[in-house]
Amino acid sequence: MNPHLLEERVATVNGGRALADPARARLRAHKATADACRRRAADRRAELERVLAGGTTGDALDLMLELDALERVQDRIDNRLSELCDALTEPRTPRYGDAQPV
Repeated sequence: MNPHLLEERVATVNGGRALADPARARLRAHKATADACRRRAADRRAELERVLAGGTTGDALDLMLELDALERVQDRIDNRLSELCDALTEPRTPRYGDAQPV
């Protein structure tokens, strides 16, 4: 997912004081994980370019494999963060013992 769109999704989760601390902590953890994966992939991409340009020594295959894994995982992390944002922004309908909305 586009990082800017993801930022906008996270920004929709305001919740104010109504957002419980555990939910706020989950959102921060998901966001931090997505950001860390994106930074790591960018670092590996730059390192791979240096290796393939002949500027440094290193194993290009190992870098390609790690980059491939990071890119696949990034999609999963972004989807989980997006789903969490959806769950935290859905309007809450009070329910009572009969599970019927008010």
